[in-house]
Amino acid sequence: MEIALAVIAAAIAFPLSWYTCSLTRRTGVVDAPDGKRKQQAAPVPRLGGLGIIAAIAIVFALAWTAHALLPAMQGHDWLPGPSRQVIAALAISGLLAAIGTWDDIHPLAPRAKLGMVVVACIAAAMLGISVADLKTPFGSLDLPFVLLAGSALWLLVFSNAANFMDGSNGLSLGCLGIMFAGLGAAVAMEAGAAFPPGIAAIIAAIAGFLVHNMTGRLYAGDGGAFGIGGLFATLALISGLPVWTVATLALPFLVDVLLTLILRARHRQLWFEAHTDHAYQAFARAGWGHWDVAVLWWSLTGACAIAATLGAAAGGALPFVLFWLLALILSGLWLAIQRKAGQYVPRRADG
Repeated sequence: MEIALAVIAAAIAFPLSWYTCSLTRRTGVVDAPDGKRKQQAAPVPRLGGLGIIAAIAIVFALAWTAHALLPAMQGHDWLPGPSRQVIAALAISGLLAAIGTWDDIHPLAPRAKLGMVVVACIAAAMLGISVADLKTPFGSLDLPFVLLAGSALWLLVFSNAANFMDGSNGLSLGCLGIMFAGLGAAVAMEAGAAFPPGIAAIIAAIAGFLVHNMTGRLYAGDGGAFGIGGLFATLALISGLPVWTVATLALPFLVDVLLTLILRARHRQLWFEAHTDHAYQAFARAGWGHWDVAVLWWSLTGACAIAATLGAAAGGALPFVLFWLLALILSGLWLAIQRKAGQYVPRRADG
């Protein structure tokens, strides 16, 4: 039954997202070229994330209505996690999307925006969006305060990472779609269940947006990056998967973002200041096109998703081992890319 629901949900979400994203192109809110960080030839509409979120919301509303009215729909899990936590995850994701959209329409001061996101992440942990424990081959950590703080930090880091990586067509949202696919597969493999229909709907909604985005006609904006990134981060926390499995799914974002921020900190550059120092931006400076960069990151994310799924299925120490092995490999690749791009010099977006 879940497989059929997943197919139906995806079949509805894809064209619906394509249409709602088309509507956002008419809002007049655009990302204008500045000759520096924003290199597009002409202004591009930037509220595509609202189209994705609207499509997901409509499909979820239809599913929950059918669940309430049709006995055959009851007893089937739409998203991983307890219902109370799922509702909280959707609410926090919506809040993050609202903060990002506000910034898209009326730009916020970086510190004010960061403060709002921090409050949302702390609220998420207080609402129960948190891991139950942190298991390693050397023991398990289950101190409530540490787990709550770690969960809030994870949400803060990943939602910002999704936004930082949203600088090339298809990169951030395309990778998020693959991460959701890995999340659904890992949940299914670990529990011996079917792929969650709600995650299938999310992936299809992202695909509907990518039809516009990969041709350079629409951007997700901060609302899309924060909203969809936050949705992945919150659902991953409540999925019941090992922390290492979740982190493995996110590695292509985490390695690029965290290593870039570490190097910027060493050069006394503000981490939330716009810049062009990520590895994917080094490829762009070298002349790679949007498709080239996106396919490379999609491939890396796909490899991590496969590894995370296999680790979740095997259990034991394998998720821990796979995470650290892949983290070392990707870190080595990041360093090689930066060295080939030239000696690392922090680059502000304003020159």
